[in-house]
Amino acid sequence: MRMAVGLEVHKTRRLSVWVLCLVMVIAVVALSGMNLFSENAREGFADPAAQPWEFLLLNQVMISAMTSPVLVAVLAGRQVDIEHQGQGWFLARVSGLGPGLLCRAKAVVLGLALTLTVVAQCVLLLIAGLVVGIEVAPPVALWARYGLFLLLVNLALLGLHLWLAARVDNQLVGLGVGLLGAFYAVYALLMPTWVAYVLPWGYYAAISPVAMADDQLIEAAPIPWAFALFLCAVAALFLGACRHLDRAEGGPA
Repeated sequence: MRMAVGLEVHKTRRLSVWVLCLVMVIAVVALSGMNLFSENAREGFADPAAQPWEFLLLNQVMISAMTSPVLVAVLAGRQVDIEHQGQGWFLARVSGLGPGLLCRAKAVVLGLALTLTVVAQCVLLLIAGLVVGIEVAPPVALWARYGLFLLLVNLALLGLHLWLAARVDNQLVGLGVGLLGAFYAVYALLMPTWVAYVLPWGYYAAISPVAMADDQLIEAAPIPWAFALFLCAVAALFLGACRHLDRAEGGPA
């Protein structure tokens, strides 16, 4: 496993994975913090009733719902597509690295990249709010809760996209699924809570730590047990699919 992870780390540099994550961090922070420079927003920087941090967090929730599904799909597609080219699956198997083992190694490396991406987004947004002059104490615990759940959803969707990318040669399929997932995630933010649990991408909306009620933001209800069941089911399906790939003859395709 260690050798496989080392190979995947080398591939991330060739595939500009870290550059893509950096671009996404910049995009999310910039889009989420755009309202910080408006006069209306600045007037409430010292007023807890104006909820400047909560509105900034809500902006991040909306932007992340639009961008995270696409980022996960792109990272998984790029990291797996290299195996479809030049008989990568076959050459890896000859070296003693089965397709399932490679997929697990890809999940570890890309999971680290997504972890750093989420942490950077949350920390930089908090710093941005302090730099522009928000005087109200930031809700660090609320932000940490959202960052953790966002990471867990990203990792769950990463497993699904890695399996899809391994089974389908054309990586445009995975990208299309990611784009549709982004549309659904944003749609779920505007609809009743139960809509978020219909498809996996709806969890980007379900994990929102704040909700709008009577023109005020309130702390959202706790995440239901369905979320834990979803994570366990995805983990079990991904590991089972990896074992199936290792037992299959030749490559995933």
